[in-house]
Amino acid sequence: MDLTDDQQALVDAEESLFAAACPGAGKTRAMVARFQKRTAEENRRGIALISFTNAAVDEVRRRYTNQSEALRTPHFVGTFDTFIHRFIVTPWYVKAYGRKPNYVQSWQEIASTSFRLSDMGRTKNLEMNWFDFDPDGRAHLRLSRIPRDFGDATAHRMLAQRKQDAENYASNIFGRLLRAGTVTCEAARLLAEFWLNSSKERAALGALLKARFAEVIVDEAQDCGREELQILRFLRDCGVHVVMVGDLDQSIYDFRSATPAAVTEFAATLPGQITLGDNWRSTPAICAFNSGLRSGHLIETARGENSILQTPVHLMQFSNLDQIVPLALDVAESYKLSAQDLVLLSHAEAHGMKAVGMSPASVGSNRVFAIANAGLKLRSTQTEPKVRRRAVEQVQRAILAALTVGRATPHYSFDAVCEDIGVDPRWLETLAVRMALGLNANGMTRQAFAADVRDFLKAAEWPRATAPTTSNLGNLFKAPSESDWASISSSRPGPSMRFSTVHGVKGMEFRGVVLVLPDRLRVDAATERSVLDDWEGGHDTESRRVLYVAGSRAQELLIFAVHRRHTARVGALLDGKGVPYVT
Repeated sequence: MDLTDDQQALVDAEESLFAAACPGAGKTRAMVARFQKRTAEENRRGIALISFTNAAVDEVRRRYTNQSEALRTPHFVGTFDTFIHRFIVTPWYVKAYGRKPNYVQSWQEIASTSFRLSDMGRTKNLEMNWFDFDPDGRAHLRLSRIPRDFGDATAHRMLAQRKQDAENYASNIFGRLLRAGTVTCEAARLLAEFWLNSSKERAALGALLKARFAEVIVDEAQDCGREELQILRFLRDCGVHVVMVGDLDQSIYDFRSATPAAVTEFAATLPGQITLGDNWRSTPAICAFNSGLRSGHLIETARGENSILQTPVHLMQFSNLDQIVPLALDVAESYKLSAQDLVLLSHAEAHGMKAVGMSPASVGSNRVFAIANAGLKLRSTQTEPKVRRRAVEQVQRAILAALTVGRATPHYSFDAVCEDIGVDPRWLETLAVRMALGLNANGMTRQAFAADVRDFLKAAEWPRATAPTTSNLGNLFKAPSESDWASISSSRPGPSMRFSTVHGVKGMEFRGVVLVLPDRLRVDAATERSVLDDWEGGHDTESRRVLYVAGSRAQELLIFAVHRRHTARVGALLDGKGVPYVT
C-alpha cells in the first residue's frame, strides 16, 4: 500500500523532528519505511530504531524480514533499555568494575531487594520500587508508593519516622548489587546518567556514538523519562539526527518515571514537526471516544475500512463484575463478533480476572502453588503471553531455590545464579514448562499434588552435581494452605474471554474491546481526584490517559462496562464530548 502524504513526510524528512501520531495512524509502517530508506542511504554509520517494549521491537523485525542487512551492524533495532545497556553502560561498567554486568528487568527479580527494618512489628517487607535513586545511588523513599496493606496506621507512621534508615538500607543494597554485577534496567539508566554527567566519560561517549550512528528513530516517544531524554539531548548535541514518533496522550508509565511534559518541551526544540491524524484502525464513534478523552490538541479522523461503520459506543451498566461477559457477548453477537474477537481490559488485573471468572489469588511464596497456578495458565488457550511467561518464571525460581540451599546469592541475578551453580537457564525453562504441564492439579488434594511435585523433581534428569537433596524437598515444596488451594481447585480451565490490563496491550489492536470501570475508583493521593473527576475537570492525568489507551485499541466495537454508580456521570461526559453511544 502507498503511504499517505503525512506518512511520506515522516519518511522523507531531512532534519530532526517530532511526529505526533494518533492511534491507528500507521506510524509503524512509516517508521519501518524510513528505517529502510535511511539504512540504504548510510554507507558507514548506523541507523537505530528504538522502542520501549519487546512487542514493538518484534513487530518491527517481523515487518522487516526481507531486509536482513538493515538489521545487522552498524544498525540497531531494539528497546531503549537494550540501547542503553549495549552502547553506554556495559563499556563503562566493565572499565569501572572489571566484569560484565548481568542485566535484569526489575528489582523484584533479586531476593535482597525485599527487606525489613528492625523493630517494625508485623509489617510487609519494604520494596526497592518504593524508592527513587539519584545517579550516585542515593535512595529517596516515596511515602505515596507504600501500599495500604504494608501495615496498620502505626506502622505507616513508624516508617515515615524511620525514612532515613530505610533510605540508607536501600542505598546500601543498590551499591552491593552493582558490585555483585547485578544491574536492573532502572540502575542502568541511572548509571548512564551518571557517566553522561562526567565530562571525561561524556566526551568519550560522544565521539563513539557520533561515529556509530547517523540517526536515532524513537517509537512511543511519549514514554521517555528523564534519563532517556538526557540521552536523546546528548545525541542531538553530538550531531546525531533524532526522530521521535508518539502520542503524548498515550503516556501511561508514570510509575516508570515517564514525563510527558518534559517530552513536549524537548520535542518543541526539534526543527521538524509533523502530525499524523488519520486513524486507519477505528470507527468514527471510537475516534470520537478517543477525542473526548484526549487532553492534547491532536485531532484524528476515521479512515480505512472501518470508517464506514456507524456502530456506536455501547455504555453497559453492571452491578457485579461477573455480569459483564454475558452482557458483552450478547452485544457482540448482534455485530457478528464472538468471544475470540474481544478482549476485556481493566486498569487493575484483579478486576479483569474476576470479570472473566478467573481467581485473582496471588501466588505468594508457596512454590507448589506457583507450579499448580502455572499449569492452569499454560493449559488455557486464552491466557495472554505475558501472563504465561510470568507463570513459567515463577516455576523456574521455585526450582532454582531447591538448587541453591545454603548458597549466599541474595544479590545475584537469575542468570548469575544459574551460572554459579552450572545450570543452563534454557534447560531450567524447559524443565519448568514440562513440570507445569505434566502435573495437573485438577481434582487433587493439596497434599497429593505437593507429593507429585516432589516425585517429579526426584526423577528429573539434573545436570551433574546440581540435583537437590531429597531431604530438602519436603521443606522447600510444602503443600499450600487450604484457602490458596481452594482458589486453584475452583478455577476454570481458562477464562471466558481474553483479558489484560491496559498496560499489557499498549500498541495492540482488537476487533472489539470491553473496557471496565469498576465500583471503587482509584483516588490519587496527591490530588484526591478519581479518573472521572479528572475527565470532568479536564485534568491531564495518567488515569485518564489509561482510559484513552484502552478505548483506542478497538477497531469495530467498544463496550464501556461501567458500574451502575458511575453510569450517569459517564453518560453525561459522553454526551458533552459528542460521542455517539447507546445504553
